[in-house]
Amino acid sequence: MTSMQRLTIFCLLAGLQLSACAGTPDDSPELPDMDELLLELTHEDGRDCIRIPDIDGFGTLEDDVVSVSSRFGKRHYLVTTVYRCSSLQSSMGVGFQGPQNEICGGGSSQLVSGEEVCPIAHIFEFTSRDDAFAAWELAKAQREVQQRYHVPK
Repeated sequence: MTSMQRLTIFCLLAGLQLSACAGTPDDSPELPDMDELLLELTHEDGRDCIRIPDIDGFGTLEDDVVSVSSRFGKRHYLVTTVYRCSSLQSSMGVGFQGPQNEICGGGSSQLVSGEEVCPIAHIFEFTSRDDAFAAWELAKAQREVQQRYHVPK
């Protein structure tokens, strides 16, 4: 057997091994929802409310998580949506809609981004922006571990 034949056989075997390891899309685990992870991490019910006039700023963290700062005090919030809203990542602005001029976790309030209306699942209150972002980073890391090691939701 020539070295070229051995190399060819080696490449074929390596290719077969790689294709056997590659999963199908059905094999990949479903990512846990960010709001489920934040519920678990914060031990809160996610039903906090924010008066719309008190909103000082916001930023989209993911297509299902928005960071919101309050005008008064040092409160900061993470707002999760019921489902992923692709327009949150690309929109220049977000509108807030809710009863009584406030938004609350629980589904009665919405984020409006472009032409997409995104129902709010949960709102989590934090004492600082740093605490909110630390919780979000921890939830992201936990989600990555669950996805990478196929840990069930």
